[in-house]
Amino acid sequence: EARRALGQSFAMSTAVDGLSPEEQQEKWLEEGKAVTKQQAFLMKRALDNSNLRDGLKYASNMLCEMRTGLLSPKNFYELYIMIADEMRHLEQYFYDEWKRGRRMVELYELVQHAGNIVPRLFLLISVGSVYVRSKEVSARDILKDLVEMCRGVQHPMRGLFLRNYLLHCARDKLPDVGSEFGDNVADSVDFLMLNFSEMNKLWVRMQHQGPVRDRERREKERLDLRILVGTNLVRLSNLEGVDCDMYKAMVLPRILEQVTNCKDQIAQQYLMECIIQVFPDEYHLRTLDEILEACGQLQSGVDVKAVLIALMNRLASFAKNEPGSIPPDVNMLDIFHSHVTRMAASVDLAGILDLQVALLNFAMGFAPEKLDYVDQILQVCGEQLAASGSARVDGAAERAVVSLLKTPLISHGNALTIILLEHFSPLINYLPFSSRKEVAMLAARMLSKGKVPLSTPEEVDAFLSFVQPLVKDVAEDEGQREELDDEDLEAEQSVIACIIHKMASNDTGVLFQMYVVARKHFGQGGARRIVHTLAPLVFRSLKLALAVKTLERAEQEVSVSSKKLFGFSLETIKGLAGSEPNRALRLYLQGAQAANDCEEDKIAYEFLSQAFILYEDEVSDSKIQMELIPIFIGTLCNLTHLDPEDYDTLITNTTKHAARLLKKPDQCRAIYQCSHLFWNDKIKHSDGKPFQDGKRVLDCLQRSLKIADVCMQSGPHVSLFVEILNQYLHYFDAGNDKVTVKYLQGLVDLISEHTANMDASPESAAVKAHYASTIAHMKAKKEGDEAEKFAELNI
Repeated sequence: EARRALGQSFAMSTAVDGLSPEEQQEKWLEEGKAVTKQQAFLMKRALDNSNLRDGLKYASNMLCEMRTGLLSPKNFYELYIMIADEMRHLEQYFYDEWKRGRRMVELYELVQHAGNIVPRLFLLISVGSVYVRSKEVSARDILKDLVEMCRGVQHPMRGLFLRNYLLHCARDKLPDVGSEFGDNVADSVDFLMLNFSEMNKLWVRMQHQGPVRDRERREKERLDLRILVGTNLVRLSNLEGVDCDMYKAMVLPRILEQVTNCKDQIAQQYLMECIIQVFPDEYHLRTLDEILEACGQLQSGVDVKAVLIALMNRLASFAKNEPGSIPPDVNMLDIFHSHVTRMAASVDLAGILDLQVALLNFAMGFAPEKLDYVDQILQVCGEQLAASGSARVDGAAERAVVSLLKTPLISHGNALTIILLEHFSPLINYLPFSSRKEVAMLAARMLSKGKVPLSTPEEVDAFLSFVQPLVKDVAEDEGQREELDDEDLEAEQSVIACIIHKMASNDTGVLFQMYVVARKHFGQGGARRIVHTLAPLVFRSLKLALAVKTLERAEQEVSVSSKKLFGFSLETIKGLAGSEPNRALRLYLQGAQAANDCEEDKIAYEFLSQAFILYEDEVSDSKIQMELIPIFIGTLCNLTHLDPEDYDTLITNTTKHAARLLKKPDQCRAIYQCSHLFWNDKIKHSDGKPFQDGKRVLDCLQRSLKIADVCMQSGPHVSLFVEILNQYLHYFDAGNDKVTVKYLQGLVDLISEHTANMDASPESAAVKAHYASTIAHMKAKKEGDEAEKFAELNI
């Protein structure tokens, strides 16, 4: 009647036409806040004037707002927080009164005269909090009295918030080890367990109030309020006096009794997860059987799988972070395995796989060295997948299989060891292409960055078979494949190329067999992949050939000959020639250099012959031709063990190709470069004389000079004459009797004439600078020790 007279309460308000439910909630909340604010102001003013009677009246009016049944849990909580904050002032006043000598029992009795039970109990809790601090009566008696009296409010939402207020006020006044309010922690356990059981009953009761059509809304409201119930368990876990023995004997059995007896799906789901999260891992280790047994007694709608997964994941993390803390008498692997096996019949394929993922996580954290247990889990998963009859999985099952494959790879760190497990690799076949590729890339990256090499052909075969989506053009699942751009493909194949460099063995024959296996796999990769994978394989086989040749020279026994390795390299390059002739040609020249270093002149000649054949058949781009001719020349100039006749055939062929270049300036430069092939002191005739043919050198220079003269008709190409002059000067210095002073003099006169007529430009400046440097060099020769040789030169 007093509240109605005030005209400000919304407890009797009705829905306003035209407002949505959200707007109505907002309106009711604002009305409640307005009343709370006003009554709190009046309460504080009365208390400041030492008028306790009026202060209690206004506090009671304010607390009457907690009687509403109109607000949603979220808005009710917001109003509750505001009122609880205002109640601190009243509690402080009670404390000050006690300090001034007033007995707390008087105040404890005084507040019980409030007319309504909800404000009466809120006031009683506030006084009781100070009563405990006064120590006039034991904390146990006061807390027991308060928790019993709270049973007077049986409305679920009001009762939950009332008991939460009690829990909040008592949080620092619970008897505990080292507490000023007593050290009998059993009293605190009794208080918290009684409060927990009553709150859980109120929370469950919410499910059965109201019509069936509002069930979904009620379930949402219950989920919003679940933290109020869980706070009791948090307080229990914070008690210092609750050790593992007390937890096992007194706390957990009472909690589990409440959980199983409530027979409510939402409550059981939340409270089991709450138990796992709030209590220490050491306690779970000692009570594992009890928790798992309780899981078997939960309602059929409870997601026991999620509970087990949460428990296993937490214990796995604990075992990983605290490896020495696991009791030797606790065989958790077998305990969990037996429970997971029993659950398999009641969940679908994705659920089974999720459980196995959690079990695998747990096994890798708890006992990472027990890979036989990991393989056992993988075997169970393989059997379940085979029984499902599906060639490919998707959705949740796909994600679970990916986790089954990724988890041991990441946890163990040694990708090769995991892949070699008997039941690991077959699981990847149940994944679609994109997921197979994802797992394969993880394995490839881990192996390439790890320190453990591939040491046998069987290991190479097993690994490359596992990462097949990265190595081979897979014909199946075409609809799921996406074409990678060149940059992404290169990044992907670079990882695979690194795998080649992880192959190692002290036995050259074993290492060669590893390369053979690798080539078999890489050969199925298609034109875009083999460009990246066959090239490093060629370099590694050439390196092995050089090592074997060293052993052969030392007359040591070898299981594979250097010639066989060169043949392997030759065949590997041929596999690349069709898709990437430019790269294959360079590899042929690299092979020729390696064969020459091994003094295998016939093999070197074969590499060079294949290079020329490839050049003639496949290379038609003039720009690439011009890039390759100098590489041919450089390679031939560096060879030391070719037969002179074979060498002559090769350099003649090179010169012909140089003369066939498309652009005249390119022809000119390529031909004067070829002149060095005919003046090579590294190639020896049978009589020991170097391969030096002055006439053919001069022929090359004269031919390039004629081409340069033709070039002058189409534009200023004086730079060609300067370059040719330097070539003549080189051979004149080297003692080629076919190159005489008259050739030098003719060129000097010709260049001087052309440079005098050149227009000013950056290009002409560069040519003149080059020519000036050449003239300065010849002058130095003429004035130095070789004056007689250069005497006839007029510069």
